Amino acid sequence: MSELGAAPRSDAATNGYALVPATSVDSPALLAFAAATWPELDPQARIRAFWWRRAGPEYAVAAVHRPSGTMAGLCGGRHCVFRIDGRDVPAVAISDWYVAPAHEGKMLGRRMVRHFQKPERFLYAFSISKAAIAYLGRLGWSEAYRSSLLLLPVPPRLASHFARLRRDAGLSFEWYERAGGEPLGGLGDALDRIEAGRSAAPAHMRRDAAEWSWRLSVCGGRRYRFAVAFRDGEPVGYVVVRRMMPGRGGALDWLRTAIITDIAAARDDAVVLDALAGEATALAAELGARAMLTATTAAAHRAALARIGFISPETPLVGRLLAPRAPQFMWLPRGAGQGLSAGDLSLSFADVAIDLDL
Repeated sequence: MSELGAAPRSDAATNGYALVPATSVDSPALLAFAAATWPELDPQARIRAFWWRRAGPEYAVAAVHRPSGTMAGLCGGRHCVFRIDGRDVPAVAISDWYVAPAHEGKMLGRRMVRHFQKPERFLYAFSISKAAIAYLGRLGWSEAYRSSLLLLPVPPRLASHFARLRRDAGLSFEWYERAGGEPLGGLGDALDRIEAGRSAAPAHMRRDAAEWSWRLSVCGGRRYRFAVAFRDGEPVGYVVVRRMMPGRGGALDWLRTAIITDIAAARDDAVVLDALAGEATALAAELGARAMLTATTAAAHRAALARIGFISPETPLVGRLLAPRAPQFMWLPRGAGQGLSAGDLSLSFADVAIDLDL
């Protein structure tokens, strides 16, 4: 295993550990780490779910105890490109951030996160635990903010019946289905043109052909259904729906839950977003889903989904059940992240590893 870098001299507690690409850790060491970290789960199933095992070595780092060769920690970094203040900047979303119980208190968590920290890079995290929030706060990250978790419990076939009536007369649609490793074809051109038409604010991950080609290369057995909206022959938005992977959602498995992994429209056009929300319900109906789920920090996306019937944390009474379950997000307010506020960021399942976990 090749070492990525020596520990800072001030981190004396970490000197007995090497940081290596997580993909270089052999299966027995990885299985032992999974068994120690998630004793309630089947370790074989857990490591099969690691998306970074299908990606390059730069996407995840492991802390290895030098004397014993034991894997002690893991931190994934989902690389992408963000559009911030009108310019493209490299970004990394922290994911799969764990330290084995026997190796806690060695500052390994800090060292692994800082491995992904670079002056020119936007560093952020979405769907993080209370312990992670406290830890990142001590490392100088922003305070934690909640996204909106949205759920459509009504059978999507009923919702789609009304949704299709809401289409704007000026819009037409094309539909695509893509699975892991499949080329985008003509869909890629539409994605590039939609991204070019999006405004620079709020800050968002670029959703172009390059991003989607990478995602399909690491998505495993997932199959995505796209609905692309056109106005006067020009693509102006798209939405992506798929079934949640079996065994990942507990009660959501029983509901055959579909998730909206991505939704985007040029200039966040409300008419286009409403139509895309309707298309999402139609796609979920075709998948036989009984419920739909997504999360977003974008007010325009939340409003469009609420208009089609989604329950959000703002929904009276039942919304209070969703609010505490909504993913929280933080970022490092330095470099590209300096000066941002929570309202400046548009985040969803697609911007992090959640789409590759559920």
